[in-house]
Amino acid sequence: MKKLNLKYKKVIAVTAVITVVISACNFAAKPKTVSPVGNSNNGQNDSVEDPKSNVEEKTDTPVDEEIPDEQEQPKNETEPEDGKIDEKKPVKTDTYINEPTKSDETKSSDVNANKGSKATAALNRSEYLTDSSLQDEWATLDAIAEAGQNYYMENFSKTRVITKNGYLYNKSSEELIDVRYLVANGYLDSKYVASSVDVLLLDCDDFSHYDKFSLKSWETGLTVFAAMKHPSSNVYLLTTSKSSGGAISASQYAALLNSYYQNHGAVGRIYSGTEEYSRILNFISMYESKYENYYVRSIIADNKYAMVVLSGQSNTADIKQYILKRSGSIWEVVLSGLESDPRVIITVNRTLPDYNITMLPAYTINDFFGSLSKDKYELTSDMISRGMISAAGDIKYIAGTNNYCYIVLKNEVKYICNYTGEKWNIVQVSSSDEAQKKMLAISKTSPTFIILDR
Repeated sequence: MKKLNLKYKKVIAVTAVITVVISACNFAAKPKTVSPVGNSNNGQNDSVEDPKSNVEEKTDTPVDEEIPDEQEQPKNETEPEDGKIDEKKPVKTDTYINEPTKSDETKSSDVNANKGSKATAALNRSEYLTDSSLQDEWATLDAIAEAGQNYYMENFSKTRVITKNGYLYNKSSEELIDVRYLVANGYLDSKYVASSVDVLLLDCDDFSHYDKFSLKSWETGLTVFAAMKHPSSNVYLLTTSKSSGGAISASQYAALLNSYYQNHGAVGRIYSGTEEYSRILNFISMYESKYENYYVRSIIADNKYAMVVLSGQSNTADIKQYILKRSGSIWEVVLSGLESDPRVIITVNRTLPDYNITMLPAYTINDFFGSLSKDKYELTSDMISRGMISAAGDIKYIAGTNNYCYIVLKNEVKYICNYTGEKWNIVQVSSSDEAQKKMLAISKTSPTFIILDR
C-alpha cells in the first residue's frame, strides 16, 4: 500500500512539472488579449478589439482607407464650385415676373470661354461648342447675346419690352430690337452690324428637351438668345449671355419660333346673342363658381384665345379681366386678375408668349381702379334737373370713373358723360359703339370698359 501511495505521489509530481512547463510555453507564445475599453495597447498593432465593439460600431470605411482628421473643416456649401449654384437653395422665380433675372454678373467671355476650344465635362453636350472652326461664330453670338440682354435689363422697367413671334421687341416704340438697332443705339460694336444673327426673346424652359443644348440651372423664363445658322450644316447655333448654349436642327428652330407665333386667325368681336358668346360666359361662371348674370363690356377673340372684360350685375364697379384658351368647343380660363395688374401686356406676354397682343385693350383697368364707381349722385341729380330722367330709378345701367360715365336707361336711351373739371358734359348716343368712339376721341386710353357691350 505504501509502495502504491509512493507511485501516486510520483505521478502527481510529474504531472505538476508538466503543467508548469506547458504554462511557461503558452506564456512565451504571447497570446492575444482583450484590452479593456479605454486602455492602450502599449504600441502593439496586432491586438484585437473588443468583439462587442466590432459589432456595434462597424463602419463602411475600408480597412486600408485613411480616415480624415476630425478637425478638418468641411467645404463651404454656400459657395458654388465650378460656376454651379448650390442646388439646396431654391431658385427664386417670383422676382422674375417683374424684371429679368440678374443671377450672374459674370461676363459672357468668361462663361463661354470653352467655346471653340477644349470642352469641360459640362460642355460635352454639343460637339458644336468644341469645333475650333466655329470660334468666330461663337464670339459673334456671345457679343450679340450680351448686348441684347443688356438692352432688355436696362429697358424692361422703363418701357414695354416683349417677345413678338419669338423676337425681342419694344411694344411702346413698335420697334424690332435687332442687330442694327443694338449697333445704332450703342449696345453693340459696329463691326457686328452685318452679322446675320437673330436676336430672340425666348423661354429657357423650352430648351430642356434639346440634347445638344446647355443652359445654367438658374436660367428660366424669358431670356435673350442670339441665333445663327451654321455656315455649312443644316443646324442653328444659339446662346445666351450667360450660358454655353448649343445647336438645334433647322426644323427644330422653325418649330420653336412657330410656338411663339401670335397669329391665330382673324381677330374679332364676339357679340351677345351668339352661341360662342353664351358658351364663354358659361365657362367663366363655372370658373368663378358664382353663376350670376354678367354685364359684359367686351369679348374679343381669335381662333385660340379670348379676352373678356365684365362685371357681375350686382356691382358694375367690380370689373374682371380674363383670358380664355379654346380647345375645340371648350373654353378654359388661363389667366385672371388682370384688372389689378399695372403691366398687363408684360404679364400676358410672359405667361402666354403666343397670345396676339393686338387683342389687348389700350387701357389698363388698374390705372382707374381707385375711381371706379356706380354711384354718381351729382351726375344723376344734374340729369334730373335737365329733365333727362325723372328719378334715379329710370336708370338700368350705370358705370363710371372720376371723369367718365356711361348710362343706359330702362327705355334703352344711352348717354356718355365726361367730367370737364367744372361740370358733367352729357351726350346722348345711339349705340355703345358711338359711345366708345366719343371716348377714344378724348383719349386713346380712355376707360372704355365702362361701356356696356350691347
